[in-house]
Amino acid sequence: MSQRLQQRPQESDEPLLRVENLKKHFPVNSGFISSIRWNSDSGFPLELDDKSVRAVDGVNFDLYPGETLGVVGESGCGKSTLARTLLGLTEPTDGAVEFRGTRTTTFDRGAKREFRRNAQMVFQDPQSSLNPRRKVGNIIADPLEAAGWDEAKRRERVRELLGQVGLKEEHYGRYPHEFSGGQRQRINLARALSINPDLVIADEPVSGLDMSVQAQILSLMQDLQEEYGLTYLFITHDLSVIRNVADRVAVMYLGDFVETGPVDRLFTEPHHPYTRALLDSVPNPDPDTRGVESKLVGDVPSPSDPPSGCKFHTRCPSLIVPDPFTRDEYREYMELRGDMRDESLQTDTDPASVRAHYFEGNLPARVEETVERAVSHAADGNWDEAQSALAEYLSPCEAHVPELESVDDGHLSACHIDSDDREAFSW
Repeated sequence: MSQRLQQRPQESDEPLLRVENLKKHFPVNSGFISSIRWNSDSGFPLELDDKSVRAVDGVNFDLYPGETLGVVGESGCGKSTLARTLLGLTEPTDGAVEFRGTRTTTFDRGAKREFRRNAQMVFQDPQSSLNPRRKVGNIIADPLEAAGWDEAKRRERVRELLGQVGLKEEHYGRYPHEFSGGQRQRINLARALSINPDLVIADEPVSGLDMSVQAQILSLMQDLQEEYGLTYLFITHDLSVIRNVADRVAVMYLGDFVETGPVDRLFTEPHHPYTRALLDSVPNPDPDTRGVESKLVGDVPSPSDPPSGCKFHTRCPSLIVPDPFTRDEYREYMELRGDMRDESLQTDTDPASVRAHYFEGNLPARVEETVERAVSHAADGNWDEAQSALAEYLSPCEAHVPELESVDDGHLSACHIDSDDREAFSW
């Protein structure tokens, strides 16, 4: 679904990090026996179940020196897995990651060591990411020791870093539990910056902190970026944070980027319905504005069995509805079709009761005929014929995977709705 992010900054024509069709799938079953599907009647095996959780499912982007790319989305959309896969903490299933034009999977031992020096990560939980049994000075000095610095230079560098992140020299010999959450995250920043990396991947670095401390950490990160020329990949679910720190934004849903673009444009003229729904969910402190009006419906689909076509279509408030349905009628029709596919339809009652369970009002005559025919097939145990009958009506959102296409200069969206048909948005 994803296509390359655009709108590069002026510092460089070549990306620092290039990601092409990156995928990370985790197998659902851990062993051979558990992966076999069995016939409940005969007891013989049917086939191997090779389902996997598609945590990252074809992501593409370029990240240029000196910029901040924000990746935003709901919990479970694959943001953290993306971060770990980029740094090689978990091996990709497919795709390529290039750092300064060279694929990280082709690095020899020395090149991989250099890459680890130039790409660091700030983890989400500042408590669990620090060893409680080691002193802060030693924690910050670990990357320096791995890089071969002698002890005297390590101590000097750690003291310098403590000052740069707003801590004191006396903190050198203290343990992590003696610090607040904000101070612990400053320690994490100092450790990440200790060997002067070019790229810092920050995974929810302020999510567990109160608002005043969040502001301090974000301001610190921006100051450090200006001082050291850092490039940030900033991952969060908090849109207000992204708006303050990012140059560009990538909105992630079920392992894919569904919209990308410059931060100002994405917040004022979002195109994808998912982006709009996220923005509608953010409380506005202005008492004269409307309250929260989240338009998301239903649950996030399973990443091991994502929907066909546009992955967002099961929750989309702007779903393209085929004739002759209304949107509410087609939602009910989709629910019936889903239960038919799962063979979970109740077939021990009369067809009228089954129909009444899914549809509140009258349906167009030809749709009624289709539903009656499908329910009848299901009652006879002919599930394939029942599904074929309901396949007569299908939204393009279900049938085709949308590509990330240009909405405007540097602004891309993966949605079947044309830009000219999109209503104006205010946030």
